[in-house]
Formats: sequence, structure tokens, C-alpha cells
Amino acid sequence: MSDYLPDILGQPQALQSALAGFDPAPLASLAERLRRGEFNRVILTGMGASYYAAYPAWLILAGAGLPAWLLDTSELLHSAQPLITPHSLLWIVSQSGKSPEAQALLASLAHGRPRLVLTTTNNPASPLAQQSGLVLPLHTGEEHGAATRTYVNTLAVTQLAALALTAQDLGAPRRAIQEAAHAIERYLEHWEQVVESMATLLPAPDRLIAVGRGASLAAACDGALVLKEAARANAEGMSVGLFRHGPLELADPRLAVLVLEGPPATAPLDRRLAQVIVDCGARALWLSPTPDPTLPTLPMPPAQGPGQPIAEILPFQLLSIYLARLAGFEPGTMRHLGRLAQPEQLALPPGFI
Repeated sequence: MSDYLPDILGQPQALQSALAGFDPAPLASLAERLRRGEFNRVILTGMGASYYAAYPAWLILAGAGLPAWLLDTSELLHSAQPLITPHSLLWIVSQSGKSPEAQALLASLAHGRPRLVLTTTNNPASPLAQQSGLVLPLHTGEEHGAATRTYVNTLAVTQLAALALTAQDLGAPRRAIQEAAHAIERYLEHWEQVVESMATLLPAPDRLIAVGRGASLAAACDGALVLKEAARANAEGMSVGLFRHGPLELADPRLAVLVLEGPPATAPLDRRLAQVIVDCGARALWLSPTPDPTLPTLPMPPAQGPGQPIAEILPFQLLSIYLARLAGFEPGTMRHLGRLAQPEQLALPPGFI
């Protein structure tokens, strides 16, 4: 029996734990050091769901005018290491705290480490945490398989941390995440009805693309990852803008595009793209708390500010349940990825990462 569904249903409680455990005090001095120019850049890095969950935090840093980069750790390790200088703040996001790419990165920097390593992890006793100058715990509890509770908690903790690093007040953001947790709890009370409705919304899925912009891009990319991991579905995530530059040519009756409404400022642009997709002969699903009068709408919990990218992942998680059942297997069961946690079982060659 997979823990996937219980993990999905446990997300509201996990978010409450993340909020209760988040301590901004250690970040205050770090924010002051950033303000004084002690660091010449901030480099955010992670893999998989951790990488996508870091995207809204990177937007906060970049929006404050900080020289901030977001790279997946494998690329940072093999292709962009010179970006890390002795005056860098290296922020590693790793749910397990055991990411082999991140461990290899720190080992390779033994003679030229950044000024500070900040790690966000669910395991404060992990190898990465032990090599860090500052650790931000997720307070999620144990999780196996596709990231659910750890993903939403990573979004909560990294966004609050980024706001703290840019010396912004955390009162309203905390309330927004708290309200999102309550909205998710109410939404999940009717999860079976939402899953059942997908038979009408998506009767014959073939090719799936999820699109979003701004902080909603996190849900588009991680949502596609969830569909691949938990439902083995042919799914891809990308920005709304990039979809217009080439992938729109895929539009035909075999394609379904999940369009995230996103924040109010850009929602009309996203709504316009959804209509273009329909006009080109594909199916567009509008992801929003409010039903659209003309577009089929996949409902999501209502949320604002830093709560929105958290709430946006819920429709993808429930969609993965529907698609897995449609394909005839239990959602969230892993065929291959579980064995990657034990690389000796696969006889992986040196340098596999």
C-alpha cells in the first residue's frame, strides 16, 4: 500500500508544523550581512521537487534587486561551479539532506567554499545539514515517494526565508500561508469528488503540458513532475511565454494544456492563452478557485501571495490519482526511482550523478 494518498491528505497539518517551527531570528543577522554587501551573490540550488519549490523564493530575492541565481545542482556541479565564489551565499534545498549532487558539490569546493552554506532540509541531522553554517528545517516528518508534504513545506519555508533575507515583514505572508493551509484542508475534504470529475474534464489524456508564470511556474513544473512520478503520465511543465514559442504547434485533439490562472496581474494573459489553445484545436483546462464561464475548470483551493504556489499543486496531485487509476495501478508506486536511493542495486558506474 502506497503512502501517497495519506501524504497528500496530511499536507494541511504539515504546513501548520512548518509555520509553527519557522524561526526567522537566525536570518536577521544574515539579512544584515546581505544589506552590507558581505555576499556578492546568492545561489539557490536543488534537484527535482526541491529545485522547483525554490523558484518562488528566487523570485522574491530577484524582485528585491539581489544578485541571485537558481540552478539545478547537477548543472552547478558540472558546468557552473565558477559561479560560486568565496563571497557567495550558497543556499541548498534538499528534502532528504542527502542529495548526492549537493554532497559532491560541497566536496568539490573543499578548497574554495562559499562564505556561507545555508541548507533547507527535512533532516537537520543529514550530511548536508552537518556541512552547513545555517539550517532551515522543514518540520515535515518522514515522507517516502513523490514529494507532497515536503514540497508544500519547502515552498512555505523558502518563501518566508527569502522574505526575511530581504528584510520584509512576515506577518501578512504567514497569514497567507495559514489561510492556504485551511483552504487546502477544506478542498481535500472532497478530494474523491474532484478526482471523479476528472473523467469528464480529461476523458482521454494523451499528451499533457502544464503552463504558468511567476511563482505559479513552480506548480507547472512540479505538477508535471508529479504526473510523471506518481501516474507515469506523459507530462511537461513550462512557462506560459515559452509555450507560445514553439510548443503551441502541438495543439490538436490529442493535447491537453493545464493553464494556471496565477496572480491577478497576469491572469488575463493566461486566460487569453487558454482560449488560443482551444481555438487551435487542443483542450485547455483552467486551474483556478473560480469556475470559468467558457473554459473547463479544474478547481484548486483559494489562496493569495505566498500561499498561492502552495495551493496550486493540489489539482496536479489529485489528477495523478485519477490518471494512475485510469492506467490500472496504484498512484505513487515507484518502479525505478526507489531503487536510485540504493545505487548499489543498480550497479551504477562512477560519476553517475
